[in-house]
Amino acid sequence: MQGRMRTMGLVLVLGGAAAGAVGMTVTGATTETVTVDGNAVGPSFDGHGGLSAGATTRLLVDYPEKQQSEVLDYLFTPGFGASLGVLKVEIGGDTQSTDGTEASHMHFKGDLGCNRGYEGWLAKEARKRNPDIKIWSLSWGVPGWVGNHSYFSDDNIEYQIAWLKCLRDSWGVEPDLLGLWNERPQGTVSYVIELREALNAAGFDNVGITMESTWQPLINQVLTNATFNASIVAATKHYPCNTTTASAVEAHLKFWAGEDTPTWYGNWTAASCWGRKLSQHWVNINATSTVAWAVLWSAYPGVTGHFGDEGPEFHGNAFITAVEPWSGHYKVPPVLWMNAHWGQFATPGWKFLSIGPAGGSNLLAAGGSYVTLVPPAGSTYPPSTFTLIVETLLGDCGALGKCNVPYQDLGPQDLVFDLKGAIAGSGTAHVWCSSSSAVFVKVGTTQVTAGVLKMTMQPDTICTVTTLTNGTKGAHPIPPPSKPFPTHHEDDFSKYADDALAYGFSDMYGSFSVRNHTLSQLATDHPDGWAPTNYDPLTFIGDPTWTDVKVSASAIVNHTAPGGQYVRLCGGCLDKTVHGIIYACASECCFNLSATGAWIIGEGKDAVTGQLPSFEDTWHAIDMTISKGTVTASVDGTAVAKAEGVCTTAGMVALGCGSYHQCAFRDFSLDAWSGE
Repeated sequence: MQGRMRTMGLVLVLGGAAAGAVGMTVTGATTETVTVDGNAVGPSFDGHGGLSAGATTRLLVDYPEKQQSEVLDYLFTPGFGASLGVLKVEIGGDTQSTDGTEASHMHFKGDLGCNRGYEGWLAKEARKRNPDIKIWSLSWGVPGWVGNHSYFSDDNIEYQIAWLKCLRDSWGVEPDLLGLWNERPQGTVSYVIELREALNAAGFDNVGITMESTWQPLINQVLTNATFNASIVAATKHYPCNTTTASAVEAHLKFWAGEDTPTWYGNWTAASCWGRKLSQHWVNINATSTVAWAVLWSAYPGVTGHFGDEGPEFHGNAFITAVEPWSGHYKVPPVLWMNAHWGQFATPGWKFLSIGPAGGSNLLAAGGSYVTLVPPAGSTYPPSTFTLIVETLLGDCGALGKCNVPYQDLGPQDLVFDLKGAIAGSGTAHVWCSSSSAVFVKVGTTQVTAGVLKMTMQPDTICTVTTLTNGTKGAHPIPPPSKPFPTHHEDDFSKYADDALAYGFSDMYGSFSVRNHTLSQLATDHPDGWAPTNYDPLTFIGDPTWTDVKVSASAIVNHTAPGGQYVRLCGGCLDKTVHGIIYACASECCFNLSATGAWIIGEGKDAVTGQLPSFEDTWHAIDMTISKGTVTASVDGTAVAKAEGVCTTAGMVALGCGSYHQCAFRDFSLDAWSGE
């Protein structure tokens, strides 16, 4: 009686849409009895997780150590927050991969730098917090030298294995999985077999190859080629929309939702969408793992415009938002806690109970689903251990969600779970629930009596019922308040080791990092990648609302490649399209200086141009000011250019160069002010 009253009291506190009441009956509710047979053991749960790719982790590495560690705890520390079981990372390839570029570990053949970028660092931090997390690597593209612009080549096999060695030998992270090419053709049967053989020869026989089954008909050959079949550990599909891959299932391959998304909303709607996907991807399409892009959102607001946002604190689509290293502010949205309903109470290796009326997982007649997991045979858990996840979630997955996992709302549901096998004797179970009123709340305990578990579920609710006692809603201190990017910033690049990323700079094209105390562009050729086009190298910094700025730097063109060679200082830099993957600075807001001393502001017939006399391609001090739309520039202290009223575009500032030559900058400074 006391347990019932505690649950009822919580319902009153949370409101009518609160987490489902346990042990209560609601007048007018539909009633359903379902069987949960603990002996109906199905495939292994392979863990749910998140994807770090497309430069969406860029700003996290610049965060103060305290807040940086807190963000990582919420994502990866078992029993604290999301408790993710999988981290999927981009293998940097100097290519535009959605919200920027990620640095390659081999800019050119023979060049190896394992400490570049941040994906190795992120994998290390995740594995430090959770030694059992699975690390999955995948390329969006590769530098142009790979196969002489031919992706499926011996060079690429060398390139992929070099990355895995970086993880293992430099970061201390044993890799688990390797994909082929993100959302692009998956090669040939012979290439996959050769890659498998090369991995084995390099000591990576435990690294499984995953193949995107979206790219038919290659995956179909698993049915006719046993060696090919044995080379692949899992078929994956992005945004599967309740569709699977028949040939992969028939060949008994694992099937995963290799990329999906909780939408950009950053609110309960996103959480409700994501929680439903996690459960119904198993019930509807037998997916034993679902991975979200992105694991966190840590990219400038100025480069996330094509994803929209729900307000100043939500940018992109992720489990956590951390876009202000200068303030230390971050935001933990409700969607993070949907993962906790799984990750805190079932780890990779647990077993799903099979789908269907005589199993332990299925759709509910009045809307929603239930999924049951049990520990593997031979584990140290008691035989009666189980975790049951019940959801009646209604959140709209939105345009970015690609499609809605089906849902219906037929009101409250009185559910009777008839447990069979050892789990029927489980006794006390602990109940954690989430709704629009509160997320991941322990609402109390319930009893399994004579093998029967009863609960009432309100619409748009998820509850985890488990015999485990270890759940925790972890909480760090409230992070510092939000504030805009500083209106003054300077950096002489003297404090960094070679290959480090310079604070605040986020590459849109090319690859900029510190070399010899200069910010240098290091990609030597157009990469081959996922993005339709890789434009001239460009790196952003600052605030997308700026209109009036002064940008100063010493620069050298360092013409090392054929074609257009220049350095540029810019304002008015933004995401320029709606999901077109084009980032640019308004040409009329840029001062370009070429290796010959020719300069230009703007383009076409309206451009303002000039020529510096007796120009040498060495270091030059450049200043560019944008004030009330007028652009002025000086070189080595001499005023050389003025364009009246041409720059009317607000945006970030940028440094750039042309044609993938190794330009460099030092003594950088910026100032921004209101032009009104």
